Amino acid sequence: MTMFLFLMGVKVDPLLVFRTGKKTWAIGLCSCLLPLVFSLCLAYILRQYLSPDLEIYKSLYIMAAFSSTGSFQATTSALQDFKLLNSEVGRLAISSSMINGALSSLWQGILRTLYSNSVQKYTDLSLSLGCLSLILMLLVILCICRPIMLWMIRMTPKGEPVKESYIVSIYVMVLGCSLFSEIIGEHYLIGPLILGLAVPEGPPLGSALVERLDTLISGLLLPLFFFSSSAMFKIDLVHLYDFTVVQLLAIANFFAKLAGAVLPSLYCKIPLIDALALGLILNSQGITQLLNLQSLHYFHTLDDTSYAQMLIALIWLTAASNPIVKFLYDPSKSYLSLTRWRTIEHSPPDVELPIIACIHCEENTTSMINFLEISNSRVESPIYCHVLHLLKLKGRTAPLLIDHELKCSSNLWRTNHSLNIINAFKSYEQHSRSVNVKVYTCISHYETMHDEICMQAAEKRACILIAPFHKHFRTTGVIELANPIRALNRHLLRTAPCSVGILVERGSFVSNNPLTTTSFYNVAVVFIEGPDDREALAYAMRMADHPNVKVTVIRITKTRRKSRTPMRDPDAEIVHKFMSSYLRMKRHDFKEQVVRDSLEMVGAIKELEGCFDLILVGRRHESESSMFYGMNEWIEYPELGSVADMLVSSDSTFDGSVLVVQQQNKEGSKVGCQDYYNKENSVTKSELPNVLDVHPDTKLWPVV
Repeated sequence: MTMFLFLMGVKVDPLLVFRTGKKTWAIGLCSCLLPLVFSLCLAYILRQYLSPDLEIYKSLYIMAAFSSTGSFQATTSALQDFKLLNSEVGRLAISSSMINGALSSLWQGILRTLYSNSVQKYTDLSLSLGCLSLILMLLVILCICRPIMLWMIRMTPKGEPVKESYIVSIYVMVLGCSLFSEIIGEHYLIGPLILGLAVPEGPPLGSALVERLDTLISGLLLPLFFFSSSAMFKIDLVHLYDFTVVQLLAIANFFAKLAGAVLPSLYCKIPLIDALALGLILNSQGITQLLNLQSLHYFHTLDDTSYAQMLIALIWLTAASNPIVKFLYDPSKSYLSLTRWRTIEHSPPDVELPIIACIHCEENTTSMINFLEISNSRVESPIYCHVLHLLKLKGRTAPLLIDHELKCSSNLWRTNHSLNIINAFKSYEQHSRSVNVKVYTCISHYETMHDEICMQAAEKRACILIAPFHKHFRTTGVIELANPIRALNRHLLRTAPCSVGILVERGSFVSNNPLTTTSFYNVAVVFIEGPDDREALAYAMRMADHPNVKVTVIRITKTRRKSRTPMRDPDAEIVHKFMSSYLRMKRHDFKEQVVRDSLEMVGAIKELEGCFDLILVGRRHESESSMFYGMNEWIEYPELGSVADMLVSSDSTFDGSVLVVQQQNKEGSKVGCQDYYNKENSVTKSELPNVLDVHPDTKLWPVV
């Protein structure tokens, strides 16, 4: 388990403890100290009724103390299994478990040393030498090993993998620290854990170590460790009387740890359901607790009987608590409950328009800037764009959100992934009179990245979220990004608290500013029916105010009988609004085409090829209509909808860009974009402890 503890240290950012707010400290301290005090008091009471001749009598205090410990690794593993790493409760649990785990490790070491001294009768001189040796190992790691690793990072060229000789050298350091820990009388895992904490986080070194060791550890070493742990488990040593006492102590500790997290959470005005979910997550048991048990057994602090009984308690408490978390907590409710009608159609035309723009790589930057330019930011209705540079989490456990405008003297996160993107958007902001841009870097697992994006959209009161399509169409060919990006777009369409636009980048969008040409930039809106088409038309009407943009609305309808009872038709209302407001401008146009079936619908869409630079289209329509009969059976990209799929599919000859729009229609409170100024749109460190302050000039991680 030497490499496992080292790898666990590599994934942890120890400085996260010092960047948390008061709420996190309160929850972390209470969830550590309250169960510890309660369990020791309960152990004292139980000892009054137990015979001193029993083995359990001697180890009851140790079992009580160690069953009340917390673990950062167990908490993050549980959050990853629940897919809650980017949720509000998940971020709070990560930071609280750092404090809880650090304090637990501190007093565990002190308690283990005092207990070993009382049993093995160490002299004061041997204890002093052991402490000095531990301090010496710490100094060697910080003053020699860490500078060597920083030198390895400097010697690794940008974009190149870490040399194999560097990796082997670090393996030697791990084994050396483990050997030295054993020599000075400490546990052989102490040294590798401290060395892992000293490894510079993230790419290129941290992520390289994680990639090389993860498969080996999870595929080979961990199964062997679990097998050895089960081999030490002796069921025949478990007696009913002792078993009842230990399980009673474990259950009491479980509720004490739950209360230690729930009570301060309620005091901090966290909802009860979220507080219960947080308490259950912090109660998670994992391999860290199993290592603690083996450590106690290794030092003969626990006998075989006590080890078996505590192992049973660890297993069944974990099995009982985890399903409750899945039942209680839904991460999407934290942002879906905040919004309703956060759309462009329902926002007033003379207020600020907040937009979330997602960037996966530098190639998306030009297209997104051009899209912002076409969106026509003006003084009476400026655009406030929050750019999220999305990166896959590598070499660390906790996800991270970095605001590049917050200044801080610390150089905690080093990467150059976002530097060019920051410079490009800041340059555009300086040359634009009414566009405000803030750039963030979001580092997370793709499985839970949509929660972070949706949370930012809710906090920033965004009206629309723009995400790039998972394929890049270039003159040299089609570049398909990683498959998780396509899954991410589907998650955003399902859970976003605002309207969503998927931008398919082609044509002049990917090269230079299309509005610098002397001719008009031709934008079309395919309007059929429904809220998504209305949202697309509402966005196009904003573009239509730009003097260099020509908007053509193509309304496709089917033959229908006129209704005798007049009904309010929102589709007709927004079309009439466009015709009355914009057709008097000679450059704009409106066309109506009647189709009878899906065959004529396909023909109408194919006629658009080669005529426009950008087409806006709604994603969802009434599939029961005869216009769409059979179209969903051969659709290539379901996330784009049937109409956009015809423009983007492999057999299409359309060479312009496409924006697929889906209007947000989730239930919630009525909060419009006009309330944006009245809301706090800055992220406080007490609420989001994983937000780092990084100045745009900060040196960043080299690309791996």
